[in-house]
Amino acid sequence: MSDATASPPPGLLFGVREVATEFVRKPPVLFAVLLETLPALYLVVYGKGSAAGVVTLATVSLQMITLAGGWRIGALNAPVFAGFATLSCVAAGRPAAAGALALAVALWASLGTASGKGVLIAMPASIMTILIMVPPQVARGSDPHAWRNVGAVLAYALLAAVWGVLVGLLIRRGRTIPAIPGATRRWGLTQGLLVGVVMAVIAAIATSRHLGQGGAWLLMTVFLVFKPLTPTPWRRSLNRALGTMLGVALVALYLHTLPASAPTLALLVPAVLMVVAAALTILSQRWPYWCFVALFTPAVVLLLASMSTTAHAVPVARYLDTLRIEYSLLGIAIALAVQGVLMGIDVVFHLGGSRWFGTAARAAPGGA
Repeated sequence: MSDATASPPPGLLFGVREVATEFVRKPPVLFAVLLETLPALYLVVYGKGSAAGVVTLATVSLQMITLAGGWRIGALNAPVFAGFATLSCVAAGRPAAAGALALAVALWASLGTASGKGVLIAMPASIMTILIMVPPQVARGSDPHAWRNVGAVLAYALLAAVWGVLVGLLIRRGRTIPAIPGATRRWGLTQGLLVGVVMAVIAAIATSRHLGQGGAWLLMTVFLVFKPLTPTPWRRSLNRALGTMLGVALVALYLHTLPASAPTLALLVPAVLMVVAAALTILSQRWPYWCFVALFTPAVVLLLASMSTTAHAVPVARYLDTLRIEYSLLGIAIALAVQGVLMGIDVVFHLGGSRWFGTAARAAPGGA
């Protein structure tokens, strides 16, 4: 009696064809992560760390958007992301322009969430709230709103966004993307305007007072917490507080293990992995909101520190992590206060049956 497994057919000795077939059918996620980090790695090696930060943000953002929504959603939002990143440079130091840009970003995120397929637009939108307050500075020796810097940011962001779409399509191959619940366009417009108006006021005040990174954490926290047309806005706020504290502790623990002279790559690589993990918690629709926040918080801290123009990014990351605690708690308090005001208006004017603000208008689309 012969052993069928003792002598495999000659063609299967190394299984090259089978490996190639499986690779094409369902590429490994880690391979996609490698592809999305390679451009930034080369930029860091060749002394363009600030450009590496912009490239990483654009690549990761469009990869996430494409992963959830497909190539049409990715192709549509690639120029949108690049345009917002560029406008953040133009709006630098201008309160009215910063407020208008914050309103536009809120509408972009809300309408994307309402569409279902664009649910992960909320992640790059939250990153964009930071860029509004701390615009990218790629061209050295020039102001953020100098045309030399504006052109450089546009070029890097657009090319990286296209690359992110391609990487996102690669990850989608052979994988079933769950159907994400959406909402009506009316919900997206109303929620976007409510959140956008609050963000516009905060962005204008923070810009006029030159809050910098503190204003960035403040604006991002309000964006993530204040969702007035969701059924349980208070629960979201408490989840946000828990996730923020866990995320801050996680990144502090990691930074404590690094020497101050650690290279930027020590921040960039784990940041990308955490962004991917955070996106997967939303797509799975099985994890509490605080799990997403606990992963996304350290990712953003590390990404921003990796964009620093200083020689040592670790001390910058430690400073940002400390600053985030103070301004995140302030942002949560502001979001809760505005939510309380809206509830008071609802009670006084009996808006429960309103088509735009009442109970029937509230929805809980994926990631909202």
